[in-house]
Amino acid sequence: MLSNATLFLARRYLRAKRSFVSVITVISILGVTVGVAAMIIISSVMKGFEGEFRKVLIGSEPHVLLHPQDNKPASSKSAAEVLANVRTQPDVLAASSYISSVMYAEHEGMQSGMDVLGLPEDGAKFYMAKIARHRLDGELDLKPGGVVCADYVAGQLDAHPGDKISVYASTNVTSAVKRFRVASDEQDEAKRHAAYKDIKLHPKEITLQGSVRADSAGAYGYVTLETAQQIFGLGDQVSGVLIELKQPGEVKDVMKRFTVAHLIPDGWSASLWTDVGDSRLAAMSNERIMMSIVLLIIFVVAAFSVMNTTITVTTQKRREIGVLTALGSRQDQIIGIFVSQAAFVGILGTVAGLVFSGLVLWLRDDIRMGIAVLSGGSTNVDSGMFLATIPAQIEPWFILLTCLGSVSLCLLAALPPAWLAARVDPAVALRD
Repeated sequence: MLSNATLFLARRYLRAKRSFVSVITVISILGVTVGVAAMIIISSVMKGFEGEFRKVLIGSEPHVLLHPQDNKPASSKSAAEVLANVRTQPDVLAASSYISSVMYAEHEGMQSGMDVLGLPEDGAKFYMAKIARHRLDGELDLKPGGVVCADYVAGQLDAHPGDKISVYASTNVTSAVKRFRVASDEQDEAKRHAAYKDIKLHPKEITLQGSVRADSAGAYGYVTLETAQQIFGLGDQVSGVLIELKQPGEVKDVMKRFTVAHLIPDGWSASLWTDVGDSRLAAMSNERIMMSIVLLIIFVVAAFSVMNTTITVTTQKRREIGVLTALGSRQDQIIGIFVSQAAFVGILGTVAGLVFSGLVLWLRDDIRMGIAVLSGGSTNVDSGMFLATIPAQIEPWFILLTCLGSVSLCLLAALPPAWLAARVDPAVALRD
């Protein structure tokens, strides 16, 4: 009965009509609503951005590149031995030899450079299928004498699928520069001109097969292994071994197991997909943590609002508290009235914030378009572009933790004024 009376009085104080208490109660509920909604929405969106960036790295970068530590070419025999070892591992989805270097391309007077990834035909089919969703133009089925490049490279060259482009290795350029300097220092004019004429880049003509989005598929140019060996003059040598993993998120643990099992030869090292974006991923994680701290401050402000409501109610109901105490109510029962009131505020605000955040996350792209219309921005976003929509990753455990934290803060905020109200002398309260 006393428990029912406690809840009855708590509801009665909450439903006070045409009073200052009812106004600040509504404000308290709105404060809790804003805190819960902000925490869920912002955390989900920031986690979504981090997840999308991670997906782009996994979907565009080689998961593991095994290569000699001095970055010199490896013999096809040593690469074949490494391939035979790693292909038997359950963590490996696919593996092949590869060539990686830099080449320059020229088309009708336009020039551009690109990082090249040369793959054997079997490895190329698997890898190109991985980036197929990023195709922008042409085809991605690599053929000898063909290249697939990033869209910005094709734009700089003003080249389209089917066009012939001239390519030459970056080492050819370095060699030509050195020979040009030597020729410039030649005192004999005839020898100097002869030296100038002897400077050649030895370009190779290949066909542009297609292009991919650089913002989501990276800036690599893709050729067959045979074509890469011809461009860079490597004969039958390769740069190393490329590995695709079943669980790329566990790449560091997998490489530790490979090291313990001596699958990586002495003098070889591994480049991981995380090496490309580790700093950016860490920065995004730190941003999310700092934002959570800022949002926690909003929670604290909402809790102070609940405390303010409790202080106001206990002040206005001082006489009633005195009567209850005089009739024999215990301190814990008096405290229970105002803590129950705070619980109502916390639960109502938390549920409202949960519903509101769900609606915002569900309609986030529509809201973005509405803001774009009102601000005069563009609403026509290519669906194939990176982050064409607002990403969101909802974590049930985080939502549960947020809701529990919200209600708990409201209860803690109500305890001090409720405890002080329960200690009032009934005679003094009734005389006031």
